[in-house]
Amino acid sequence: MRVAEHDAEIDVAVVGGGMVGVASAIALRERGLSVVLLDPGEARARTSYGNAGVVSRGSIFPMSSPALWAKLPTYLRNADRGLRLRHSHVARVIPWTAHFLAAARASAWERAATALLPLTSAALAEHMRLAAQAGTGHLITRPGWIKLYRTDDAFAGAALERTILQRHGVALEILDSDAVRAAEPALTRTYARGMLLPETGAVSDPGALVESYERLFLGLGGRILHRAVTRLEPGDDGWRVHHADGTVRARQIVLAAGAASGEIARGLGYRFAFAAERGYHCHFALHPDSPPLTRPVLDTGAGSILAPMGEGRVRVLSGVELNARDAPPDYLQIEAASREAAGTLRLGAPLDNRPWMGARPSTPDGLPVIGFGPRHRGLIFAFGHGHIGLSTGAITGRLVADLATGTAPAIPLAPFAPQRILRWPRWRRPEAGGSPA
Repeated sequence: MRVAEHDAEIDVAVVGGGMVGVASAIALRERGLSVVLLDPGEARARTSYGNAGVVSRGSIFPMSSPALWAKLPTYLRNADRGLRLRHSHVARVIPWTAHFLAAARASAWERAATALLPLTSAALAEHMRLAAQAGTGHLITRPGWIKLYRTDDAFAGAALERTILQRHGVALEILDSDAVRAAEPALTRTYARGMLLPETGAVSDPGALVESYERLFLGLGGRILHRAVTRLEPGDDGWRVHHADGTVRARQIVLAAGAASGEIARGLGYRFAFAAERGYHCHFALHPDSPPLTRPVLDTGAGSILAPMGEGRVRVLSGVELNARDAPPDYLQIEAASREAAGTLRLGAPLDNRPWMGARPSTPDGLPVIGFGPRHRGLIFAFGHGHIGLSTGAITGRLVADLATGTAPAIPLAPFAPQRILRWPRWRRPEAGGSPA
C-alpha cells in the first residue's frame, strides 16, 4: 500500500509496529481517530517477538540497582553471566552510562518501583482485554513465574527486592528447595530457594500475540504501511512522515520505534541518554520423558530465563548485552545460557538454525519515555520500556490515546517525562511541555 503526500491528512501516524506501537494504534482507533501504523514489517526484528512472555505486576525494578557497585568489577571483566559489555560502545554512550550509574542507589530504585507499579498492575488486564477481542486469549495464561536462587547467599542478596515488593503489596511466596521441585518437576538442578510471583501472566507465543493485535487494528479500520520511516518533518499544518515511497501527512505523531526511537528523535533535535540492550534467545524441545515446564523461570545464577513456548518447546533467553544496535551478533551469552539450561532441564534437540537477536530500548533509570515532545506540538514519545515492553505495551497504548485526545491519563506520567533524560545544553529548555495539536 502506498500512502502519497497528496492523500488526505490523518489524525495520527504511529511510527513503530512492536507491542507499544500496535497497542497505541488500537487505542487511538478505539477513540475514533484515523490512524496509520508505519513499520518495516520484519516480525523477527521486533523486540516483542523475542520476549520471554512474562507479564508480571512485580516487574518494577530497573537494571541499575544498588547491587551494581559490588558487582561492577565483575561486570567490567565480562565475568557475569547476566551482563556483557562491549566497552567501546559503552564509552560512546557516556550520557546513558553516567545516568545509569547515578540511578544505582536504593532511593532511586525505590522511586522507580513506585513509578512502575501502576503500569505493571494494569498490564495483564489490558492484555486480556485486547487478546479477547483479537481471538487469541488462549495465548495468555496466569501461572505466575519463579525467580530461582542457587544458594542461600544469593537469596539473601535479594532481600531489598522482596522488601520493596511487599511494601507495594505485590504477592509473593517463598519456596524452599523441596517446594521449588514440587512447583516445577521439570527442573533437574537443585535450587536453594525460589520466589514465586503469582500475579503474573505468561504469553506462549509473543510474536503471534503481536500479529493478532495487528489484525485487530486492521479490523478496527486502521491502516498499516510496511515501510521504514526516514524522517519526521514538523510544519505549521501538522506533520509529514517520510519513507522510501512517499509521505504520510498527520496531525499528530506517536514515536514508538523501540531502540530506533533515539535515532529518529535525533533528527528533530532531541538527544536522549539512551542505549540498546541486546538480547538473544533460542528454542529447544523438551525431552519426551521430561515433565512439562509450566511457567517461566529466572535462574539468577545463570542470568537467564527459561520460558515454555507451546507444548514441548522451551525458549532460552540470555542476559543483557550492551552493544551497538546494529553490531554483528555475539553468541557467547546465549551459548553459555544454553549450556546452563541443559543442566537445568532435560532438553532435546535445538529447534533453531541460529539464535534470535533483538535490541531493547534502554533508558538509564529503567523507566519508559511516555509524554509530549517538549519542542513540538503533536509529537508523543512512547518508547524505552526495556525488558517490560511486551508486558506494559498494551496499557501504554491507552496512555498514548489519552495524551492524543486531551484526556487525563489513567496513570501518573510525570515519572516518564522525556525531559528527565534529554541532553538539554544543545538548546534552551522550554518553560512548558508540548500539547496535542
